[in-house]
Amino acid sequence: MAPKIPLPNAELTALGTPDTRSLAPEMADAARRYFRESGHLDEVDVVTTELVRIRNARHQTCFL
Repeated sequence: MAPKIPLPNAELTALGTPDTRSLAPEMADAARRYFRESGHLDEVDVVTTELVRIRNARHQTCFL
């Protein structure tokens, strides 16, 4: 699926997703903290994780 907005480069992250760091450089520290803290998601109930995933998909209008 192509991105909804044009990206400044075609680089990919280690996860294989488009690298969007240059779109909002001030968010780099917050994103780093988010991913560091989200490492604890294995401790969250699987039903809660799925409900959050579905809610996020709806919020981003991603209907895959």
